[in-house]
Amino acid sequence: MKHIKYIFAIIFAFSSICLSFNLKEEIKVKKLPTYIIENTSYLSLKSLLKILNAEDSYGKLEDRVLIVYDSKEIIFRINDKRLIVSGNTQNLSAPIKEIEGEILIPVNDFSQLFSDAKKPEPKAETEKKATVSADVTYNKNKDFVILIDPGHGGSDAGAVGSYGLKEKDVNLDVALRMSDYLKKGLKKYPHIQIYLTRDTDIFISLEKRVQMSKSIQADLFFSIHTNSAKHNRYDVSGFETYYPNSKATAYNLPTPSNIDGLEEDTNTSSSLSEILEELNRTNVIDDSRTLADFVQERMAERLLTPDRGTKRRNFYVLKFTPMPSVLTEIGFICNPNIELNLKDIEVRDAIAITLGNALMDFLKFKDVLPKTAFN
Repeated sequence: MKHIKYIFAIIFAFSSICLSFNLKEEIKVKKLPTYIIENTSYLSLKSLLKILNAEDSYGKLEDRVLIVYDSKEIIFRINDKRLIVSGNTQNLSAPIKEIEGEILIPVNDFSQLFSDAKKPEPKAETEKKATVSADVTYNKNKDFVILIDPGHGGSDAGAVGSYGLKEKDVNLDVALRMSDYLKKGLKKYPHIQIYLTRDTDIFISLEKRVQMSKSIQADLFFSIHTNSAKHNRYDVSGFETYYPNSKATAYNLPTPSNIDGLEEDTNTSSSLSEILEELNRTNVIDDSRTLADFVQERMAERLLTPDRGTKRRNFYVLKFTPMPSVLTEIGFICNPNIELNLKDIEVRDAIAITLGNALMDFLKFKDVLPKTAFN
């Protein structure tokens, strides 16, 4: 029997609101994707948090996921039907699942679980602006430098599709198109400068990419990748964007532990206070998440593939770049249908424009660009 690795603790609190909460109705109204697995309807945990307006309170440290919301505590394990609610054990009709890094919950069981809850109030946009914009201010008298990073290159091909399409080529082409689109659109705003870590098919180490971001004093690091998967290779689909779980300052950059440059956190502390502190760590990470959200929103509007959401993970270039940073996976090259789409120049151009618009959304959100720009 496969060893169960994950234990999730979720603490929910609902402010007094007059409307009752109906999970199935919320899924229908918000047109959120559900997945049928072994005749059971599942919803992603991220979608549930979105419905509950609990995304900002979401945090994961090692094997724990927390959402601070009030006094209701829920604990569950992956591939387990048992659910502990405020110390009382309940049995689910279907187990919690994890597929391709996405936590999936059975809709019927969680609909019953939250049947007595109150419907959360929608977040006010002004509150979001006040929270993030007040945290970080940019000097409008200096240049704002953006570094676009096409992943892989040269001897490092990245993932390779069934028909031979190489990730390094897709990443570079999309990055070049994105750069061109931004430069044309930002002609009236010379204080915004666009650079690329590479503009040809050459190998650049992860350490060098980080060093480049520091040497040009970049204000934003935007890494472009194409996804792959070990399981369900020919069926998996969707786009996702990562932002850093933490930032680290290193004068002598460590050697990446694997080809993907994923540096796992080694902090083993499990105290609630320290986990909550992680949720409010740095302004740079707040901005990284905001940019990742803009990327996913724009991609969801343009692409027909599933929105796999924003995720926190310490990829090397996210952890060691000192500025706000994201790494977006634009599609699964291991899926032959997606691979054929990524070969299409028009599809690449559409993705590049979409990423460029997401970046400009962020610049307007942070007052680097006027709100009326490009309207």
